[in-house]
Amino acid sequence: MAQFLPAGSAGEIGASCFYLNIDGTGVVLDSGTHPRKEGICALPQFDLFKDLPVDFGIISHAHQDHLGSLPFLVRRHPYIRLFATPQTRAIAELTLHDAVSILQGQFKDDDPVRPYTHEEIDLLTQSILTRPYGEAFPIEGLRQRSSVPLNATFFDAGHILGSAGILIEQNGSRIFFTGDVNLDAQTLLPGASLPNGTVDVLVLESTLGATDSSTIPSWGVEAGRLAKRANDVLEEGGSILMPVFALGKMQEMLALVWQLMERGRLPRVPVYTGGIGWKINRLYDQYRYAVPRVDGEFELAAVPQENIFKAERVEEFFRKPCIVLASSGMMIEGTMSFKLAKRWLMIKRNAIFTVGYMDPLTPGYRVLMAERGSRIQLTDFEDLQTVKCSIERFRFTAHAKREGLLEVVRRLRPKRVVLVHGDESAVDWMGYSILASFPGTKVHVAETGKVIEI
Repeated sequence: MAQFLPAGSAGEIGASCFYLNIDGTGVVLDSGTHPRKEGICALPQFDLFKDLPVDFGIISHAHQDHLGSLPFLVRRHPYIRLFATPQTRAIAELTLHDAVSILQGQFKDDDPVRPYTHEEIDLLTQSILTRPYGEAFPIEGLRQRSSVPLNATFFDAGHILGSAGILIEQNGSRIFFTGDVNLDAQTLLPGASLPNGTVDVLVLESTLGATDSSTIPSWGVEAGRLAKRANDVLEEGGSILMPVFALGKMQEMLALVWQLMERGRLPRVPVYTGGIGWKINRLYDQYRYAVPRVDGEFELAAVPQENIFKAERVEEFFRKPCIVLASSGMMIEGTMSFKLAKRWLMIKRNAIFTVGYMDPLTPGYRVLMAERGSRIQLTDFEDLQTVKCSIERFRFTAHAKREGLLEVVRRLRPKRVVLVHGDESAVDWMGYSILASFPGTKVHVAETGKVIEI
């Protein structure tokens, strides 16, 4: 029997962190931050396992909601041994350093926790032990009660470069943590790989559990719709702004835009990118032979790109038609996509293409819900402005649809399922559907601070 204790991302998405005690060995799965919170409020509830053994930390992938609080976890547990895929460690080195300056302004002087430093990140990333997909590695802790080996194995999760599901095994008992999983191919990455055979416990993400899959077309169908609408805008002399996350979405959308140009479905207009996304692009290229890819020969470096940060004035983007991929994906205040959106909205021939999820509390959601001719406030402190450009919504998801999540259950046939990483409606749909489709399966809804015996 093992104990599963959520410290974040239970009943919501953000600050993913789960404590697992198996036979006296303490394992922390992920250590993220909450995207809608700042400072100490964005961290998982580490105090929940402060007096319990913490031997290992295993990171599923490098998105901040799964990785961003890792330096704070290591401060609390300096002897913890960390594991990730080689790709996740390489990305973590970039993204954690990039977050240092952002965190400096989020913590108050009287906070009991101080933001981490570049020196801490250097030491942390050097300490991460890497393992490739499919290679089991031992994780026996100092207080493990038996001599029976305890092993973990990474499986490609199909979400972003280096993303992994985590299989933990001991004496024939198997626990599988999906992390963020995607069964369908994107432009660059193929779908996820799952362990062979059955598992005893499945810790399953539920991100799209409440979303009707008929509203999420396949990547191929959505690519065709994007090409058609983009041609309409570009032929009228307009420019297109695509807010994207620097990790994952930028690489997939850049590859898609170039693929459409190569096939003659889009005109060869200038494409602007930049920032940390460029560095992540290089990692996608560097590891293209080391991990599964749709086309292992394709390099993002082969795509002609202009540096978005070298444009002296915003007007440069409007002199001739172009496509701009700018982060953040949710147009968070102060980011390049936020700054550009304010100007894009003012020009009728332009368009903003949203290509991913928009949190309802972000400026990106306000843009997504706006209609041409309406008045919009990007934040509560911004002036109202009239929406003159067109706004188009596309759904290029890197998460499994809810039927895909049920397929994971069907293939692994777990005795128990623990639902995490989803809001209440998503978790409810998944729970009822699993009970209806797989009689006899026990379903647990994760709650922060509540131990589940598994």
